[in-house]
This record gives sequence, C-alpha cells and structure tokens, in this order.
Amino acid sequence: MASIIIDGALPETLPVREDGTQFPFALAWEDRAILAETRTELTAELIDGYAELPETEEGDTDALYARYRTAVQIANTLQQVLAANATEEGTFDPSTQSEDVLTTIFTDRSEKIDEITEWTNKDVPLVLVATEYAPYSTATKPTGNVLWVDPFTETTFLSTLSELGLVELFVNEQS
Repeated sequence: MASIIIDGALPETLPVREDGTQFPFALAWEDRAILAETRTELTAELIDGYAELPETEEGDTDALYARYRTAVQIANTLQQVLAANATEEGTFDPSTQSEDVLTTIFTDRSEKIDEITEWTNKDVPLVLVATEYAPYSTATKPTGNVLWVDPFTETTFLSTLSELGLVELFVNEQS
C-alpha cells in the first residue's frame, strides 16, 4: 500500500502510482489532501494510531472502536458549531428552548439520548452517531432534521464525513 500526502495547494497534475495509474482514492480537507490505495489509508490520516492497528479480528474491532470514538468527537463538535452558528444568525435562542431540546442538542454523543422519533427543530440539525441506532442497535432511528456520522465501516465513515461537508472524498471507479 502507498499513499501521498499533499499539503497546501494541489499541483496542476496529481501524482500517480508507481505503475503510472491514478490512485483509486483521495481525500481533501482544509489545505491538505491524501491520495491512497485504500480507504484504510485515508482513515488512518484522520485517526491517530489507526495505521498501526493489526489486520486481525481484534484489530478490526479496535478499528471500529477508533472510528466510533472519532465519530463521537466529530458529532459533538459539529453539533456545538451548528448551535453556535444558529445562535449568531439569530435563528436559535437557547433561552427560549425547552430543557428537553437543550439536553438533546448538548448531550455528549457517547451518552444515551432519550429516544426521539422525529427532530423537528429546523434551526439546529441534530447530529448523531449512526451506530447507536437501527439497524446497528435496537434504538429507533429518528427522522427529521438529523445529520449522521456513521463509523460502521471505513466506507460509511468517510462517505458521511463527505456528506457533512467536512472532507471531500474522491473515488476513482476506474482504478
């Protein structure tokens, strides 16, 4: 496996693999990009220690847990940013919200949130970790204005980060 990290502006011509073909995966965020052979390499760039996990059943479990911990951190941070932005824009006033709404918004995503069937707050989307809900667990997945971080696989993890606009994920289907 091989990957190339590019800091700063992307060059006009992207680097290629040793055999002259394009890398099958790329991930870009802020002023950094990584071109990689696998999604594992992309994920390892985002999660400290991920590259050192063994390719065993125990390593797979540790990898899932590492993605989960990172998903919780991302969900917590993004939830706070969305609430702060809505407050700054004047579309969300915490002083007028119920205790239930505030608790739901600001509860750490590693803790259980009371079951919600639908999140109807249009001003602040609810950011949740998908593996806490069906089909991964018995908790009912809420509908409505909900954003998801899904750490179940490297594919779902990277895809949901891309859908949230936190990274740009590129998959070269021809490689």
